[in-house]
Amino acid sequence: MEVNPDGKSFPNVFKTLQETYRILRPGGVLTIITETPETIDGTWFGQLVPETRKRWHKRFPNHFQMSTMLKEAGFSIKSALKSLVASYLPVYGDLEGPLHESWRNLNSFWALCTDSEIQDMVKNVNKMKSEGTLQSFFEKHDKVYKEGACEIFAVKKEDK
Repeated sequence: MEVNPDGKSFPNVFKTLQETYRILRPGGVLTIITETPETIDGTWFGQLVPETRKRWHKRFPNHFQMSTMLKEAGFSIKSALKSLVASYLPVYGDLEGPLHESWRNLNSFWALCTDSEIQDMVKNVNKMKSEGTLQSFFEKHDKVYKEGACEIFAVKKEDK
């Protein structure tokens, strides 16, 4: 995650990948499991806090950017795929989950929210709940089975 993000370059991530490549033994494998802007866009709950989603886009590399940085750091990509199941968040489909801090604490995405964004989201979720539209909101915005819940990269430092 970048501290001063611009959404175009990710110097902290790249330096970390370079250092990992340096210390990994030849033939060693690195596996990275991460959320990307694409996977957050596919979550129904990401649609509840659009300003947070915009900040997420700037702080985390997308799939293409991550692939490029891995190659530029010297790794060969052996596998890059998306998990289509939100197994990291077993309560993903709990429509009232975002109302509870304990639920939000299960995903680091929520840490980027401001207090006012959380308050607005709670108000909107409660409104949808009382109007009976929360389920249809979920169905309209849940794209995890298309975009993926997270991305998994398996890369190797080839023997020289």
